[in-house]
Amino acid sequence: MFELNLAHASILELLEKAAEKNEFIFVRQGQRRLGKTTALMEFARENGYPVLVNKAIVKIFHRKYPDVNIIGYVDGSEVDGLYNVVFDEGVPRDAIKRLYKLGILLTGFVRVDDQAVINDDNRYSVFGGYSTEAPSKKATPLLQIELEDIDSIPHVFYKGERITKRIAIDFEWRTGGADKVGSTYIRIKHGNDPDKALAVETKELAVGERAYE
Repeated sequence: MFELNLAHASILELLEKAAEKNEFIFVRQGQRRLGKTTALMEFARENGYPVLVNKAIVKIFHRKYPDVNIIGYVDGSEVDGLYNVVFDEGVPRDAIKRLYKLGILLTGFVRVDDQAVINDDNRYSVFGGYSTEAPSKKATPLLQIELEDIDSIPHVFYKGERITKRIAIDFEWRTGGADKVGSTYIRIKHGNDPDKALAVETKELAVGERAYE
């Protein structure tokens, strides 16, 4: 359990400590304009974590923090397949509870009433007393590709980032013998238009000798 108390640590230091234990930082209603969001975005940028925010302000954050993977909360499906997601105030409390139990959330800010009791013996009482045992922290997979049917559009996540505006997705893996990797090739080509002018971005990674038929 962590409560936002800046007497002995900065907000960024609190985020680092909370992430190590996969716990949240509880914020009182009067704790406004302290730099929480700025610290959260810096923390996410440094560690490559996606950030879940209230969908009403996601466009503002996209403009202010263009180099951070910011996702607006709708129903939780937008973070399917992701791990180590951090979140800002404004995400519904029931959504935080559900996504945390699924092992998706790493840390973030939860607003509580000034009368809420927060201590080591009752650290999640603000959520109705669900298990105090935190799920194990999972490493973000390098690549995830989900294809529902042969003629479906694939869902692609690269280093925890959901890839949209997909143009071409190439993945090739070849064996190097019994239980050995011979080569791996990844190429992701997608649209990228932060300034509303379509641009194409390509992510490419290769290990070993790429073999062709």
